[in-house]
Amino acid sequence: MKAIKGGTLVDANGVIDDPVVLIEGDKIVKVQSGDTSTPEGAEVIDASGLVLMPGMVDCHVHFSGSAGILRNFQERFEVRLIRAALQQTRQLLDSGFTSVMDTGGLIGFHVRNAVNEGIVEGPRVMSSRRYISVTGGHGDAQSMPLEWVKEGRPFGWGMDGRIADGVDECMRAVREQLREGVDFIKICTSGGGGATIDPAWVPEYTYEELKAMVHIAHSWRRRVMVHCYNPEAIRRSVTAGVDIITHGNMADDASVKLMKENGTYVVPTMAVYHRMVKRSEESGSQISGMAATLFDDIRRLHDAGLTLAVGTDTMGGMMPFGGSALELELYVEGVGVTPMEAIRIGTLNGAKVMGKEETLGTIEPGKLADIIAVGVNPLDDIKSLQEKENIKLVMKGGEVLKNLL
Repeated sequence: MKAIKGGTLVDANGVIDDPVVLIEGDKIVKVQSGDTSTPEGAEVIDASGLVLMPGMVDCHVHFSGSAGILRNFQERFEVRLIRAALQQTRQLLDSGFTSVMDTGGLIGFHVRNAVNEGIVEGPRVMSSRRYISVTGGHGDAQSMPLEWVKEGRPFGWGMDGRIADGVDECMRAVREQLREGVDFIKICTSGGGGATIDPAWVPEYTYEELKAMVHIAHSWRRRVMVHCYNPEAIRRSVTAGVDIITHGNMADDASVKLMKENGTYVVPTMAVYHRMVKRSEESGSQISGMAATLFDDIRRLHDAGLTLAVGTDTMGGMMPFGGSALELELYVEGVGVTPMEAIRIGTLNGAKVMGKEETLGTIEPGKLADIIAVGVNPLDDIKSLQEKENIKLVMKGGEVLKNLL
């Protein structure tokens, strides 16, 4: 048994001073305050002066992202996998993120397996493997020959798409991903924010195609996440029954209302826009235009009562692994939520998007012991969560994976 003792506990349920968190195996068995005694023989972790939080959740990363296109021709796929597994998973853990959703790419699928099999240390990974796209759509590696894309060659940078057009082919594409053992299905239902061939205002799948894909996924008890921007694509997606909208910042009042009525989760990706505009003048007018209204757009989703989560579109380069906590700062400084609400968004809400709220997202008995300890109270300084040296302890499933105490 382990006992984390002292400090302050902060999670979506509130604040507990001088807590003692008892952990048996991979689960939390008791959380108490005031009584600082610990069971005889327990391994005590002294958290005096620190703040305990649930491990954070990023619902939108691409492990394939930092591989780069040209490297596919320069080195073996296995080498890229090893690099991703050893570097990216460690960066996520060190920054306090114990769960992520890899939302498109072959490497993330294999990283998930490597973590689950104990080959590498890393966060919990849910993977969609290839995401599904129309020909010429956001999941089509448009800089590559169409024949190569249809052959399923991995191109890295997250763009490992499966092209599918028409109801029958769409159903087949979903079944192929399910056959491989994916945790959820990812579909591109609109163009992309930084795209030129498929701009964000283009709706890319018909309602009939989407309905067929959602039916197959839900039959297998898998959720469906869609890359989606514009109101028409949102309307088609939500009425077809998708569970999660990622991006969504072009939603109009009618599509916001529709998402609220259907309990659709939304994963905005504010951090990637922030970095794209800040670091590159070449991102184009579409990105600049989106960034100009981004916080107002997300604030409208929040004020409508939608369940929002952290999702950064991390893929290396301008949005590096280990930088996911920037999204919490943007929720506070840009959207205007309180630090406590940002913590809820970055922990419990992420667990809800994953469908894991019964086991993750808060520090309470019966849940998995995914716990971090930080030196600065994030209720006072939300930006401090971006400082890796401030993340003193990272525990996943009762196992200490980072310890600076």
